[in-house]
Amino acid sequence: MVAVDRETDQLMGSCFYHPRETHVSLGIMNAHPDWFGHGVARTLLEEVCRVADADGKPLRLVSSALNLDSYSLYTRAGFVPRSFFQDMVIEDVSRVPRPASGIRSAILDDLPGIVALEERVSGIRREKDWHYFLTDDHGWRVVVKEAGGTVNGVLASIDHAGSRLLGPGVMVEEETAQSLIANQLQTDRGGNPVFLVPATSKGLVQTMYSWGARNCELHVAQCRGEWVEPQGVVMPTFMPETS
Repeated sequence: MVAVDRETDQLMGSCFYHPRETHVSLGIMNAHPDWFGHGVARTLLEEVCRVADADGKPLRLVSSALNLDSYSLYTRAGFVPRSFFQDMVIEDVSRVPRPASGIRSAILDDLPGIVALEERVSGIRREKDWHYFLTDDHGWRVVVKEAGGTVNGVLASIDHAGSRLLGPGVMVEEETAQSLIANQLQTDRGGNPVFLVPATSKGLVQTMYSWGARNCELHVAQCRGEWVEPQGVVMPTFMPETS
């Protein structure tokens, strides 16, 4: 969605939003420097809110907790902070243990199980997103962990010159999250990916510290509308297509 000055046709600002089965995701929001302070971002946000309201869906986002301007923009519009995440990076993976057994690369046949897992843990559904992660050949990699033939953890990663991240991911237990993170980190793809760990997952956070992780930023998940409290571990990214 874009905002354009009617007199000059100058691009004033833009934002990314993505309607999904259970919610609408809001991604990158920006305003041209010439239009700072003119309410461009607020106007764009109001329009996206109207889209979500018309569909009867909650509006969700993951944004920097250190950017107080955007934090204020969203909370003024009725968003409620729901989950905080520690952005972590491990520069030396030599302290990362070998992951537990039962982890493998995901295939397209895993799609129903992955979608069902995320809906059970997070209360959201986005089948097309996971289909894209599983079939894209431009840097995405997805691994799953099974128990008794059922997927109980999934973690995607992207390795691209413009972005190296772990996530999104959904796991029933912290131990599963640890194993999936270890698997992704020990796959030599170059660089040191950033990953978001729920601040309330105390055991997972402490394990990451023991592996040599350091914090590089903080992000917050916010929601305008109905929110389902996660029943497990959720690892989003700050990329708009994974909110």
